Amino acid sequence: MPREKYRDKLTVREGGAYYSFTRLSNSYDSDPQIGLEQGTLRTGFAGANFGFLVELGDAPIEALDLDHPAVQYLAAFAAPTEEPGAREQQRKTGSGFNVADLTYKSFQTASVGRTYIVRSVNYESSDVLVAFFVVRQDTDGSLILLWKKLKQFPTPHLARQ
Repeated sequence: MPREKYRDKLTVREGGAYYSFTRLSNSYDSDPQIGLEQGTLRTGFAGANFGFLVELGDAPIEALDLDHPAVQYLAAFAAPTEEPGAREQQRKTGSGFNVADLTYKSFQTASVGRTYIVRSVNYESSDVLVAFFVVRQDTDGSLILLWKKLKQFPTPHLARQ
């Protein structure tokens, strides 16, 4: 659900604008990996948490696995264990970067009929790699997603300095 529309109208924190693939919840309090605000999908929300989003056009999620070229970089990425490294990843994904002709960043325009991959690193909570397809957008701006978990990584821990 779009944050700008439902933030103060629903009892779930942030109006159901966030989703957790690990806890199957729309609450911001339940380890969210993606969020929707002003037509933009986002990842990496609190503290040193960060994430990567990449848009793959109309690629069928059934064809995506850990060997797919667009997934390989995210599957091989090792989350930093010290805060300076996590903050560097936040900066890097905030401005975006390219690997093999794909742009990885912490936000992407939400488009119906498009497939995305997200790798979300939430320290002390989860580290997950998910492919999802935006099936439709309802009249209230909410998105309907079809998704599959590609890999659940060990829970990341961060040494703070």
